[in-house]
Amino acid sequence: LDEVRRVVAERCAVCHAEKPTFQGFVEAPKGVMLDTPRRLSQHAAAVYQQSVIARAMPPGNLTGISDDERALLGRWFNSGGKAE
Repeated sequence: LDEVRRVVAERCAVCHAEKPTFQGFVEAPKGVMLDTPRRLSQHAAAVYQQSVIARAMPPGNLTGISDDERALLGRWFNSGGKAE
């Protein structure tokens, strides 16, 4: 779970946060925030769909998520997708 949280913090929550830190983002895209365990759990299905299945997130792989990290997110989701 710690590794999942690290991947999401480094690859997703830089944009998908209450206060994004990625240059050019002033708010979370589509209002999806992944910056707390509760928010991550709430959006587990979307994280799985967008980052593992569709591979659409991050767009253009802006944050450099690896195939291994995508696989980790897939295993996390398939084991229940809980982050709390």
